[in-house]
Amino acid sequence: MMKAKILVQSPNIDTYINIIAAICKKYPSVTEIVFSFLNKSVNDNFINDVRIKLANLASHNSLYSKGVKVSIEAVIEDENGSNLIDGFNLIDVTAVSKEIALNVAASSVEKKNVKICQLSWTKKFEKDEKWIIEDNNHLYDDLLSKGALSKLYKNYFQKRTVIFVFAVIFGALLLTSILKIILKDFIIPSDLVNILSLLIGAAGLYLAAVSLRGSAT
Repeated sequence: MMKAKILVQSPNIDTYINIIAAICKKYPSVTEIVFSFLNKSVNDNFINDVRIKLANLASHNSLYSKGVKVSIEAVIEDENGSNLIDGFNLIDVTAVSKEIALNVAASSVEKKNVKICQLSWTKKFEKDEKWIIEDNNHLYDDLLSKGALSKLYKNYFQKRTVIFVFAVIFGALLLTSILKIILKDFIIPSDLVNILSLLIGAAGLYLAAVSLRGSAT
């Protein structure tokens, strides 16, 4: 089961109806959606209006019917990226500024199982045409799986893994040195020292390579 959060800045209800439909289509395991009003009060009629419009659309478009069954609530929050993400599997940034979207995406890099998603349209709507989700007229992408953000995400976890291995190896070398000081008869095999030293050097070189690759992209 997944829990999603939709960040709210725009007052356009239809935007959020389409986001819900896109979420439920792409991630059918989502059972709860929370609207996060950023630094603004919650309209008392917001949730009710969302439910009514979802129900109306669901009556003749099956892509909206899943949204009717999802639990929906609203909260007021500030724009602190890490607080917005905690406890959620998916954060939607479709209806917020690029600055907030980037801040949230950057804050989520260290959280491996969080998706930062955005709805975009693949067709141009006519002036009086309603913006309605259909099978082939939209994309719902996880920003961390595409482009520069994806590379940042991968580089972060590569670096974190190397740093962890580096710390373990260094710790083992430090422990053997301490044992040598405490226990006078303790003999450190020279081969072990050589291996640990080589591994530390290799880890350092790999970390440097990852950093250079990340800065070059």
